[in-house]
Amino acid sequence: MTISSEINRSGPYNGDGVATAFEYKFKILEPRHLQVIRTDASGTDSILVLDADYTVTGTGNDGGGSAVIVPAPAAGTKITLLLDVPFTQETDLENQGAYYAETVEQALDLVVMRLQQLKERAARAVTIPPSFDSATIDKLIADVLTLSNKGDALEAVAAVSQYLETVAGIADDIPDVAGLTQTAQQKAAEAAQSATNANASAGLATAYATNPEDVAIPGSGGLFSAFHWYRKTVAIYNDVANTLAGWLHGAATKTDIADGDEFAIADSTTGWGLRKVLAGSIVKYVASALGLDFMVGFVPAYSTATTFTVGAGFGFFGGGKHATAADATCSLAATFGTGPGCLDTGTVQAGKTYFVYAVRSLDGNTRFVASLSAIEGGVAVPLGWELLSGSRIGIILTNSSGNIVMFQQSGNRVLVANALLYSNSGQCDMDPPHPSQLSGRYLGGCLGVYRHKHRDER
Repeated sequence: MTISSEINRSGPYNGDGVATAFEYKFKILEPRHLQVIRTDASGTDSILVLDADYTVTGTGNDGGGSAVIVPAPAAGTKITLLLDVPFTQETDLENQGAYYAETVEQALDLVVMRLQQLKERAARAVTIPPSFDSATIDKLIADVLTLSNKGDALEAVAAVSQYLETVAGIADDIPDVAGLTQTAQQKAAEAAQSATNANASAGLATAYATNPEDVAIPGSGGLFSAFHWYRKTVAIYNDVANTLAGWLHGAATKTDIADGDEFAIADSTTGWGLRKVLAGSIVKYVASALGLDFMVGFVPAYSTATTFTVGAGFGFFGGGKHATAADATCSLAATFGTGPGCLDTGTVQAGKTYFVYAVRSLDGNTRFVASLSAIEGGVAVPLGWELLSGSRIGIILTNSSGNIVMFQQSGNRVLVANALLYSNSGQCDMDPPHPSQLSGRYLGGCLGVYRHKHRDER
């Protein structure tokens, strides 16, 4: 391999809050040889940390690769990528040892890379022309050091720099300053008289500020004080506030709050700017903050040998809202997305326990999926839908023919004929009329526990 390009930096790239991949167009031998610098909107640079702030692709490629930064740099920031090879020599060649040209060439490549990054840094440095002799350079250094000791004075000059051009423009008038001094003395006397007048005006100003309500200021021709108008403003405010209260109390009553109803809030993340929040978002925030998982409705019920229904319901699972306004039909004869199909994968299997979960689309719609997995992590979640923690709503059983076993669910109890499959007590009791009706198969229920009992034998 060779280093055929002098490119040793890429960027700066503008962040937009969306893009995460930023291309570098030079060769590196290790991810740590790429330095990623983020510049914020104020111009302050910060060096990002490999594997913590970004990852690197394209290591060893002549044309480079990309730095992948997560989260995406915000709008207003800039990203710069630099070659950053450590100034160490780690290649150890032993006397009379094996010769590997690739090893030697890689060491030479690292030398060239270090030279390139030194060249890049030198290009950003302040330099002196080659024609400067040593005496001139020494004097320049001395002058710089002298200036460094005059920092306070330089800051003072900088503070009045905007006036220097004005001063230069009136330089010819400076000889006239002596003549102007007499004029200044005269104006000082006039200023003293003005001060006397100002004292009188101060008393008048106090009256303009504090005179009582409805009391005119003497000599003003019927004008009133600021306090007077403050009291009038308070009265107007109270009148407006009472009017608004009357509107509120007189408004029609809305019995139930809908998800789309809006409330006003002060947004702390945007300098307490006025915003609005939906009622549905408030419910989600409260449920998430308190860790609430609850369900009302969503009761599975037998329909046909291949279908079952899930009653309308409402609930929160893992901090996410689920809601349906009507009963939903689910089929074990097809996979999710095919008509009313609800299998998460494959085809229906005989003699199995299917677990029913509520799933939610990105726009908030709720449907249901049946899976052989008793835990959320084992469900093949349909594309475009999400399965939140705690969203299992019931179970469905199939017989030896692959048909749904007739069942009835009431609250936390699921009944198949005379067999109690699940109860809120955590029991898994099996009590069918006769073992022959089971066709040699044990019905299964909660938590993978299987028991078989026969009342005639007890």
